[in-house]
Amino acid sequence: MGRKIWLALALAAIVAVCSAAGAVAAKHKATSDPRPKTVTKGLDYFHARQKTDGGFGTMQATAWVIVGAVASGERVGSSMWTLGGEDPFDFLQAHSHEAAATGPDVDNAPVYYARAIMSYIAAGHAERVFVAGTPRIDLLAKLYSYQDLVGGPDNTKGSFSPATSSGTFQAVHTSVWAILAMQALGENGTERFKLAETWLATQQRDGGGFPAQAGDPSNCEDTAVAIQALELSAPGTLDPAIIPAARQYLRNNQRADGGFPYRPGNGADAWATSAAVQAILAMKEKPDSADWTTAAGNTPKDALGALQLQSGAYDKKQGGDTGPLSTTSWALVALRDKPFTTFPKTRPDALKAFVFRPQTKSVSPKNGTKYTNTHSVLIRATYTDGAKGTGVNPKACRVYVDNINRTKPADIGRYSLHLQLKNVPNGQHTYLLEIVDHAGNVSKVTRRFTVATPTPAPTSAPAYVPNPNPTFRPPAAIYPTPKPTTPTPLTTLTPTAYPSASTPTPYQSGAYPVTGAPIASPSPSGSPGAASGGDTGSAAGFLGGTLLAMLPIGAAISYLALRRRKQALSAAGEGKVLSGGGSAWERLKGALGKSKDLVKPAGR
Repeated sequence: MGRKIWLALALAAIVAVCSAAGAVAAKHKATSDPRPKTVTKGLDYFHARQKTDGGFGTMQATAWVIVGAVASGERVGSSMWTLGGEDPFDFLQAHSHEAAATGPDVDNAPVYYARAIMSYIAAGHAERVFVAGTPRIDLLAKLYSYQDLVGGPDNTKGSFSPATSSGTFQAVHTSVWAILAMQALGENGTERFKLAETWLATQQRDGGGFPAQAGDPSNCEDTAVAIQALELSAPGTLDPAIIPAARQYLRNNQRADGGFPYRPGNGADAWATSAAVQAILAMKEKPDSADWTTAAGNTPKDALGALQLQSGAYDKKQGGDTGPLSTTSWALVALRDKPFTTFPKTRPDALKAFVFRPQTKSVSPKNGTKYTNTHSVLIRATYTDGAKGTGVNPKACRVYVDNINRTKPADIGRYSLHLQLKNVPNGQHTYLLEIVDHAGNVSKVTRRFTVATPTPAPTSAPAYVPNPNPTFRPPAAIYPTPKPTTPTPLTTLTPTAYPSASTPTPYQSGAYPVTGAPIASPSPSGSPGAASGGDTGSAAGFLGGTLLAMLPIGAAISYLALRRRKQALSAAGEGKVLSGGGSAWERLKGALGKSKDLVKPAGR
């Protein structure tokens, strides 16, 4: 095969690999969550507040959550939004809308009905608007019952108001929401819709803003919602200067942080800012464009992000907690770029459901683990709350062992925990981990393990057996170990000639000569038996004198022998050979033998 063919094949392989890699990357990009963290954290908060009946405490809050969740790409009828077999829409259908609209937590019944209609459409159940709740009612008919079709001296024809005695009470605020609900349900071509639009256009004040009701100053929230409602009017039916004037009112009241106050001069308000973002989108503009970016570089979405709490909820105002569910819902709709001019009539595509509970990655000991050689058990776990969740809250996590709370000694962090158990008794044990995120979602993990370590048999002390041959060892204190001494050199002795038997030599002891002559034994004076016992006394005296004379000689011989022996041993220790041969003792015996021969009697 030629070189060119090989090069062509190699090039084709490289292209194929690159294409495959690009396809994998594209697929990964497509499956990644496109929602910003400010949205997913809000969804995290929603899930933590959902009750076991599928709802969120009240009908009004549940309707708002449905709108915000669907705008964020969720589907509230999915298993992720179902608790105890009920989802948020089931909750709305199981309760009375009329009781909710007139309940203590609702101050404007027609606005409640308008938002309920929008939530049904967002949930994908527009047909149920006419048979809503229990008992069944027609939500649209209820909303229409609050519209003034007659008019009067206050020029209220076409307006919506919750008041029965005064048709101007919150008429602007109520009418804008009624118009948005009719648009969502496809009622924008009706006479009622046109009357409401015409009346709303007459409520603009100097400066371009809209108030909540006649006689009140303008505010940013109602102005922003009015812009969305008026954008739905048929072309050429309204004064073309109305919307530009309202836009300028918003622009004049935007704060340095990018947000909008409810009333000019106040702090950023989440409802007003969310409505302003939607109004900007309804006017076919972008909230992050140069026109809506302040000198400090802030946009309206930046201001919304600053109002989000660690739990994922949004404050209506900095430091306030008014209606966190409705506030969070409105913020999510704005952050997902969904103005009420098109949403919920047109629902966004469904995205992969947001995983809201913390996910455990590893847990040990595993279920059924058995310990046979230790009573020490280490409980460990690693977990995550996803890249866009509110994050695990270590302070809220709990560890239980055999139904006893052992959280305090456990080391719990954002991504892992461990607990060292010691002296675990034999038997089966259960531990429960509760991993909790900042929104309040809980993930529970239960495992069982067994400790079956054999208990060692007790060992008895060995019996004492006495030693039949004991060796006495005196205490060191009584008999101390002798210290080594340096031997003193011996003085060389001059051999002494022993006297012969024929020539006795007197031994000098001091100045008194001693001889071998017998000494007469003195007889007792005055004793009558002295003459007869004289021989016996003489013999005894002679023997005693002889022995007495021999004592110095024996002592001298012993002393000389000892000196000679020490001298010989000292020489032997130095490796010298004794002169004359033999040991010192043998030489001494020889010398004694010679002296013995000298004193033998002749002829013996």
